[in-house]
Amino acid sequence: MTRIARWYEERVFNPLMDRALAAPQVSELRTRLLAGARGRVLEVGIGTGLNLPHYPAAVRSLEALVREDALDARVLSRARASARAVAHVRGDAARAPLPSRCVDTLVCTFVLCSVDDPRTALAEFARLLAPGGQLLIAEHVRSPRALERAVQRALTPLHRHWACGCRLDRDLGADLASTGLQLAPVAPPPDGALPFPARELLCGVARLR
Repeated sequence: MTRIARWYEERVFNPLMDRALAAPQVSELRTRLLAGARGRVLEVGIGTGLNLPHYPAAVRSLEALVREDALDARVLSRARASARAVAHVRGDAARAPLPSRCVDTLVCTFVLCSVDDPRTALAEFARLLAPGGQLLIAEHVRSPRALERAVQRALTPLHRHWACGCRLDRDLGADLASTGLQLAPVAPPPDGALPFPARELLCGVARLR
């Protein structure tokens, strides 16, 4: 990543996303999704730490897998406000420097739209899950409606440039199924949690079959 691209992501894009993804409807979704988090938790791509206030007491430890050398300052601030310790793990969604079957709960929210190969990432998540472990996932996905899908496909090439690699047309349901993870949806996401063209959400608890 060039210096200009890093400046844009850190100073422009991340603050914009921080505001958009802190909307009340998205916060409600986070609360529903993370209520079942337990044990050793690994959050992939923790971003600015918007999930932190929503973790329950059943979380024994929390690690954040990020590509950067350090956690974002907003993560540290939100961790302090939530009285929650967060351990930094440097890596990416496709290659976590952790042993197999070591994570009770893996959390991935609004991350897979921008990874290069979501199937590889989901296979890595499956490797990390301990017996009985769970993946808590919330992602925007391609629309089931043909006209909206066409708009998403048309917008994605331009959208990827200003949105730091985010794709609007990912079929993550099929990607989950291909890696042996079975999704149980949580309660329907709140209406209008995200606007079109990122309105369609995949949100639930996935476990190995």
